[in-house]
Amino acid sequence: MIPCLILGDSLAVGVGQARPECTTDAEVGINTSRYLQVFHHPNQARTVVISLGVNDSLDIETEHNLRQLRRGLQAEVVYWLLPGIHPTARTAVHAIATEFRDRVIDVAPLTGADHIHPDRTGYAKLASLTRRGEGGYAPRRTAYADIPPPSAVYRDFAVRQVPGVNVWRGPDNLNGLPVPPMPPKVHR
Repeated sequence: MIPCLILGDSLAVGVGQARPECTTDAEVGINTSRYLQVFHHPNQARTVVISLGVNDSLDIETEHNLRQLRRGLQAEVVYWLLPGIHPTARTAVHAIATEFRDRVIDVAPLTGADHIHPDRTGYAKLASLTRRGEGGYAPRRTAYADIPPPSAVYRDFAVRQVPGVNVWRGPDNLNGLPVPPMPPKVHR
């Protein structure tokens, strides 16, 4: 049994960088369907941290995929990183965490301007909460009173280069390349 396993998307990459003692199986921008096809990780760990669902489109069965992933894991404690946006993913994460009596850490209070990714301090906070074994909340209970509001400015964090893994370095930089701006929201 390995001590720590981090699974998922760009949030998992960030937490994995803040917790170098963990095995991290993550890829920036991956959705739940693709994750289940590509990654084959150990199925036993003392602690598992999962961040998936925020990159799913409406035609992906997020809850079904997350349940399938969770059924294949054995751990003393499992943390789900609840995405700051994407209502379908938030609902699915709560449902699975409730079903398996896992813990949930709401990332929303830690996110920057994109409402998805924390800054360096946020990733450090997530790593700390998952390291101590005390972080998060059981679904249906109140969450965080101790998290400061997110910084309006994204601060880059030290990056450990991992071959084949894309690294999010703020709202304007992915692997050192500019990220095109998001299209404006259309209000109907």
